Amino acid sequence: MANIEPRGGGWRLKWRLGGRRDGAPQSLTFLPPPGDDPAATYQDVLAAKAIVEARLHGMTREQLRRALWGDADSARPLGIPTFGEWVAMWETDRRKTGDVQKDTLDRYVQVLEQRAMPMLRHMHLTEITQDTIRDWVAFMREKQRAHRTAKNPDGRPLSPQTIRRAHAILHQCLSQAVPRYLPANPAARVGGSSRHAVGLPKVTVHEAVFLEPWEIDRVLSNCSDRIHDLAFTLVRTGLRLGEAVVLRREDVVLNGKKPHIKVRRALKPDGEIGPPKTAKSRREVTISPELVEVLAARASGKTSDGLLFPAPHAGKVRRKGDPPARDVWEPNNLRMRYWLPAVAAAQRCEAHPPPTPEKPARGPVRKLRIDEVSRCTCDGRLNRIPRIHDLRHTHVSLLVEAGWLPKRVQLRVGHASFKITMDVYGHLWDLGDDDRLSAMERLLATAADEAA
Repeated sequence: MANIEPRGGGWRLKWRLGGRRDGAPQSLTFLPPPGDDPAATYQDVLAAKAIVEARLHGMTREQLRRALWGDADSARPLGIPTFGEWVAMWETDRRKTGDVQKDTLDRYVQVLEQRAMPMLRHMHLTEITQDTIRDWVAFMREKQRAHRTAKNPDGRPLSPQTIRRAHAILHQCLSQAVPRYLPANPAARVGGSSRHAVGLPKVTVHEAVFLEPWEIDRVLSNCSDRIHDLAFTLVRTGLRLGEAVVLRREDVVLNGKKPHIKVRRALKPDGEIGPPKTAKSRREVTISPELVEVLAARASGKTSDGLLFPAPHAGKVRRKGDPPARDVWEPNNLRMRYWLPAVAAAQRCEAHPPPTPEKPARGPVRKLRIDEVSRCTCDGRLNRIPRIHDLRHTHVSLLVEAGWLPKRVQLRVGHASFKITMDVYGHLWDLGDDDRLSAMERLLATAADEAA
């Protein structure tokens, strides 16, 4: 519902786009001209309020202004869809062409619905300018929240990564409207600039953890039997978790001159099983005799479509058409119930354990939480908190140390491009910096001697 409030001798009409609580706030102020009857101006406010409510609050401030004081039909540019209409057209076209994987497109549409629609849904494409994008970014930074719960209904501000990801998806969506509806993409950089002018927040890139061999052993020795072999496989193949948890007996070749794993499918964020992340992710990963032994034990007695690493109980993750009892790991469950407890156990020192929880009045003493670890500096205690994905990073670091060339690493881990491999792992290769530094020091020493 639109509201009227006094403002500077006049009145302000306020509403939210779409009438939604998370809709972008809109307002228009009405001031009576000098000498005019304020009551007449108030009637204008009431008329404007009626227009906004008749259109179900689906008008921006500028659209209402044009409807009141300009050509009312100009509030809808001829033949130009609203952003909400365009997103539906864009999604339909993408699904027809199939140039984006279904699960990826589903995530794109979900992000647009959550982040962009509250402010942009009712705006026509020609109304979206760089200033609009700047206001939208500010709206996300200041108004939108994530992870709302019953205990924390206000949630927390969106992370820089979330905001930049939403902007990237909006950029991709609007680019398809050029030149049909837009002369240029308002979300693009201007004039070839290397930076956006819309106030995107800076991102602190997560620093990958490259475990040392003794740290790997420490973590694996504390892993439950339910995930030990899975973690062992991840650190020795560099597979993504979503690729490993859906491996079947038929996906591994354990005999012959070149035992290997055939990566042909992956678990998607929506719980379905589909093709790997990119075309380059569809690959064959050679495996060592040590891993052959582990996988052979896992494959023993299984049918060709039997999972090598099933969850300990029937999971909630199902592919359409599959039986309801597919034992596929739910990644967050694996992380919270098995991986983080193993990491926490590796962080505890036998000589300096964390305080034992107090015994309650009734019942057993609770188990240590994952944040209750040792704080000593003793050797042999894990001092870092690796993610499951860091086993993939660790695998690459071991390949580099073993002398693998960058291109071979890219093909093994399934990166879409060589650039990704170098951006993430390029610093691991020895490019002769030590020799060059020594040469530089010799030049400086020679120059100093000559000056003396």
